[in-house]
Amino acid sequence: MTNETSQPSSTQRYGWVIVGVLLMIQTVSSGLGFYNMSVYINRLSAELAVPVSDVSFAVSLFFVAGGVAGLYIAALLTRFKVRTIMIAGTLLAGLTLGLVGMATEVWHVYVLFALFGMGNAGISLVVATTLITQWFPGPERSIALAVTSTGLSLGGVVLTPLSAYWLNTIGVADTMPMLGLLLVFLVVPLCFLVRQPPGSDIITSAQTMDNNAELLASAVSSRFFALMALAYVLTMAAQVGGIAHLYNRMEQITDYQTAAYAVQALSICSIGGRFFGGWLVSRIPIRWFALGNLCLQALGLTCIALAPSGSFAVLAAGLFGLSVGNLLMTQPLWLAEIYPSQIYARVFARANAISVVGVAIGPYSMGLIFDAFGGTTYTQAYLAGVTLSVTALVIVVAASRPSRMKTYRNLTPD
Repeated sequence: MTNETSQPSSTQRYGWVIVGVLLMIQTVSSGLGFYNMSVYINRLSAELAVPVSDVSFAVSLFFVAGGVAGLYIAALLTRFKVRTIMIAGTLLAGLTLGLVGMATEVWHVYVLFALFGMGNAGISLVVATTLITQWFPGPERSIALAVTSTGLSLGGVVLTPLSAYWLNTIGVADTMPMLGLLLVFLVVPLCFLVRQPPGSDIITSAQTMDNNAELLASAVSSRFFALMALAYVLTMAAQVGGIAHLYNRMEQITDYQTAAYAVQALSICSIGGRFFGGWLVSRIPIRWFALGNLCLQALGLTCIALAPSGSFAVLAAGLFGLSVGNLLMTQPLWLAEIYPSQIYARVFARANAISVVGVAIGPYSMGLIFDAFGGTTYTQAYLAGVTLSVTALVIVVAASRPSRMKTYRNLTPD
């Protein structure tokens, strides 16, 4: 079980410095990565004169490469200083993002986006959630993680509009190097403020490493891990698919301005919902928190699918947004509660890599369903997302039965 011992007040204070630093780093990482992907697709497709689907594959490579790289980063966190890993990741991400401006063939974009995903993994969720878990072993962890992960939404609000403006006014060739330099200049100085807390020393003992390897094997082969990983593949497929197609869905039933309001409503409610969720999850069992948010996601997607008007659609997008940040936050919190801290980074990295499958296939699958029904309505595609969410809910119910939960806490060796 995670260590719940109290920390000196000076350590607790610096823990909140870490939260602020990670908030800013996540803002840059997500703003120039996840939220910018739709902008990159649009501009690169026009620049290279290739179908949108061809460039979209580069986005899938970004997520898959990042998920796989996270597995190795989790292992490196036990052998190297965290700031070394983060600076190396930042430099790789900034370099490859900048070089996209020089791409003349679509396969150049594939290679560069894959490398961008690998570098970005060094400053994103695996590192951030591991640090928060180490700095906050007690009940403040949920609030700390909620604040840190707010950067995932702020990136889309702060940096994506700027990137879109530059790409549309000065072009891809000049903008991409600027974005690469922006990533490096904003993140590298912040990395020097990051450190692991006292007691999180780099592992050098071969015996300790062997013991942790056995512990890790037991963790990832447990029934809880397998079922939760499957549930999150379905959850992320529904969530990311719903987000990716939201603007197009809104434009079908209203005007472009209201569609933009719907996207903003989703982002704002995601931020607000995450703060409320960080407070709530420290007061109720995380099982009920997860189930409640899955119900909320299913309800939000249903309302989007059946929205009869623009105003209703904006409210539906906000309802959906309330679940978005909380479901992203629930997985690392729950894994930290169930599995011991010495293997947490590698357990979460594996869970995150598996959930990337849902991230990659969600938008594509909903697009296929949209095309299959004549390309005139998203109703069936969003109802498919509802089905995935309900299926994930059933799996979580099965995975988290209280009678089975104690067995997972006994993974820590005596």
